[in-house]
Amino acid sequence: MQELQQDQRMTERSRPVDAVRSAPTSKRGWLTLAIFLSCLFIYLQVFVLPSTPRVATGDQAIYLNNGARMLAGEMIYRDYDHFTLPGTDMTYMALFRLFGVRAWIPQAMLIVLGTSLVWLIVVVSMKIMPLTSSLLAGLLFVTLPFSSCLDASHHWYSTLGTTAALALLMEKRSLARLIGAGILVGLATFYTQSAALCAVGFAVFLWWEHRVEKSPRALLLEKELALLASFLVTLTACLAYFVWKVGLRRLFYSTVVFVVKYFPADWFNNWRVYMTGRPQVHNWTTWPDLLAFALIHLLIPLIYVLIFVRYALRSSPSVDQPWRRLMLINLTGLFLFLSIASAPAYSRLYPVSPPAVVLLVWFLHSAARFGHESKAEQLLLRGLWAMTIVLAIARPAITQTRWNESLELPTGRTAFAGYPVLYDKCRWASERTRPGDYFLDDPQMCFALRLRDTSRVPFFRPTDYTRPEQVQDAIQALARLHVRFVGWYANLDDEVVDPAGDHLAPLRAYLRKNYHLARSFSNGDQIWELNN
Repeated sequence: MQELQQDQRMTERSRPVDAVRSAPTSKRGWLTLAIFLSCLFIYLQVFVLPSTPRVATGDQAIYLNNGARMLAGEMIYRDYDHFTLPGTDMTYMALFRLFGVRAWIPQAMLIVLGTSLVWLIVVVSMKIMPLTSSLLAGLLFVTLPFSSCLDASHHWYSTLGTTAALALLMEKRSLARLIGAGILVGLATFYTQSAALCAVGFAVFLWWEHRVEKSPRALLLEKELALLASFLVTLTACLAYFVWKVGLRRLFYSTVVFVVKYFPADWFNNWRVYMTGRPQVHNWTTWPDLLAFALIHLLIPLIYVLIFVRYALRSSPSVDQPWRRLMLINLTGLFLFLSIASAPAYSRLYPVSPPAVVLLVWFLHSAARFGHESKAEQLLLRGLWAMTIVLAIARPAITQTRWNESLELPTGRTAFAGYPVLYDKCRWASERTRPGDYFLDDPQMCFALRLRDTSRVPFFRPTDYTRPEQVQDAIQALARLHVRFVGWYANLDDEVVDPAGDHLAPLRAYLRKNYHLARSFSNGDQIWELNN
């Protein structure tokens, strides 16, 4: 590392003055170009040309539907249940209030999230490696993990906050910057409560840096207090309104007790989900996702272990500034991984991957600079560049040329590129419902068709994840509101593993008595209709 710094200083001295002065301008120009290309790249995946948004699928549909419910006057934890903190619901509620409940909003937010993260990743990377490698880190992230999880749920909003906090602390750890980082992590936690572990990671880094610098203990305490106090004050301020409206006990039950006791009841919410959900090899349109799946599962958490090993084997016993920055990135990534380690689904691993992607590129780049055998690392770097360029072309092409049909829906014209079953469901339901009609158990359709969800939960499960009182509440709502249509997923009957944990029997019996099967779709999903 010392040799690298000497080379850089000699290079700076040998440059003409005008070249040195123009360097920041050149960096800004390349960064601006990377952000623009990222914006265009994401747009071509979330919109079908010229301007039709793709249908919102995945977990984001839950938060979109919750945001619409809040816009209609409902309150999270009081009128409907969810296990995350209210940040995402509030964000969509605010956007709906500004622009109306429109299908383009989640796709526009994916563009904002993706380009913002590219910018932050490049900014972080430029503190430890040259511009070219920094751009590779940002573009590799947006073409692989981000594009394989185009789901504007709470995870990406939380990642934006934690990555911004990391970028703020890269240069130095002054009190002002620590307060800013605490605020950003507090905001990230308002979206995903487990992001609070990032504040713990920063606190551990401050302790490590104090040990390295042998600074006064009073200074360490002052820094830790600035970080943690600003974090707690921010989170408290964000939650104060909801504590006032629903009570601390109810909020604590929904976001802590439920998460600990009942959230892991489903296999996809515990450790068994690791390495599941692999993209289909025989379907060529999912090959880019297969690359992302392989890369991120190989990378996390292995890269953090490798950085610790590299640090232990460094040639000089002194700890220079680049290693401090590397350790900051490494601890941030490690604690972000720990925040999702209890249920490491790919949809949770991808959002916590920015530090890992940065460290991967640095690891390959640094091998050549340290004078080690570097042919393999150089080939890997060139391979990453080639893969990034190919994916930047292939992913939008796949989206724009795959099967697609569009519908005029209450939320606006919507493209169903790649989702034929959901197209059939929405077309069938749109011909038989009007905005404001009651519907049960399908947040995607409720949002897209502006239907009123009558359940306290976004979906039912034949496990302890769905509580008996939630089932009884749904039955009472069906009887009280005379709900005409009920959505029923195929796996509600097929995935009963533990009968003791399946609380849906009363709801099944009520449907058989008062409803009839109106339509069954190719994937096994059903819609039941009220008799008479």
